[in-house]
This record gives sequence, C-alpha cells and structure tokens, in this order.
Amino acid sequence: MQLRKVCCHPYLFDGVEPEDAPEYGEHLIDVCGKMRFLDKLLERTTEAGEQTLIFSQFTMTLSVLEDFCDLRDIAYCRLDGSTSLEDRDE
Repeated sequence: MQLRKVCCHPYLFDGVEPEDAPEYGEHLIDVCGKMRFLDKLLERTTEAGEQTLIFSQFTMTLSVLEDFCDLRDIAYCRLDGSTSLEDRDE
C-alpha cells in the first residue's frame, strides 16, 4: 500500500510536506513527475475547451488533485463517497 501511495504523490505521507510551504504553491507540482505531466496536459486541454476525467482509488490523492486545481484555477467536480446525490445529479 505504501508503494502505491509513493507512486501517486509524496505528500500522501504525513510529515513530508515542508512546514514553511504555502498551502497552495508550485511545490505541489515540483515534487512529483506525474503532477508536472498533469500540469502540462491540463494546460493544453483547458485551452482547447475540453473536459478531463481523472480517476483515483485514493481519496487522499483526490485531495492533492483538488489543491492542484485550486492552485491553477481549474474548475472541477469531485465525486467520491462523501458527495451527495444532489451534487452528483447536478
């Protein structure tokens, strides 16, 4: 399980994120190759007006992706077990 987490993003482990780092900052992208690739990919797709679906089995990874979307000012809809039926329908 730990190896799967480290393959997704290093900040999925407690105490890895620098204490002096801002909540939303470039460090979120710089520490992970997958995030750098996702940053470039989403830049192209949003410029083209396309939508993107990202699937993850970890809700912790969804939280990192949510921070990334907030950082880049990308509109998103998070669907996980805590999402209400009304929000899913919308």
